[in-house]
Amino acid sequence: MAAEPERGSPLRRACRAHVEYLRKHRLCDLPAAPLQPGVAAPALPVDAGRAAEFVSLAARQAAVPGGAAIFGEDRDRDDGLPRAVVWTAGQHELLVLLDELSVRTGDGVVSVLVDVACDELRATTRSPRARIQIDFVVGTEERPTGLLAATPPPQGPALVVDRWGDALVAFAWQALLDGAAALTASAGSDTDGAGLLPTSWTASPEGIAIGPRARHQIDRQIPTAVRR
Repeated sequence: MAAEPERGSPLRRACRAHVEYLRKHRLCDLPAAPLQPGVAAPALPVDAGRAAEFVSLAARQAAVPGGAAIFGEDRDRDDGLPRAVVWTAGQHELLVLLDELSVRTGDGVVSVLVDVACDELRATTRSPRARIQIDFVVGTEERPTGLLAATPPPQGPALVVDRWGDALVAFAWQALLDGAAALTASAGSDTDGAGLLPTSWTASPEGIAIGPRARHQIDRQIPTAVRR
């Protein structure tokens, strides 16, 4: 499960803006008061374009403390978050373009598309860049599956998928989870003040619906006084 993101992060600001949009246009019956342990809130609708924004911001924020090489830094965009990172495995390197992630949705499917680049691609395709598609089979409104997903092998050039496929799947999955966690935490809190958690999602051609829930009794984050 993704950790709750920092309240002042670019991702949280984008999520709060989306929550306010849903509230203003009455597109979702958001909870007006903190929820009791284990209580669920109505699902939050997110279209594919907004989902891509959240996933990209989540990936860019995750890249900051990792020590990876950072390229294309722009202090005027999203507080200077990295726009790309280089992954290294032995003598092999892969440039992952974090700010060009996109998301497509269908009936029970969320697809994350990641643009990558490496020298080996230039030798085989005359272009150093390629787009890798990672499909996650999730639930539908008629057949919900909670927060579970299955994924087939990524689609893209074999020389990238064979070497980096597992890492790309894990990367896209974590970015989806982090984006979902930021959105539900922005939508409300439980009686202990902790942000709501994502516990379900469904997909349709219109986008993704993410279900928030307050932590169960056993998982409550109860504030404690510190004695000195």
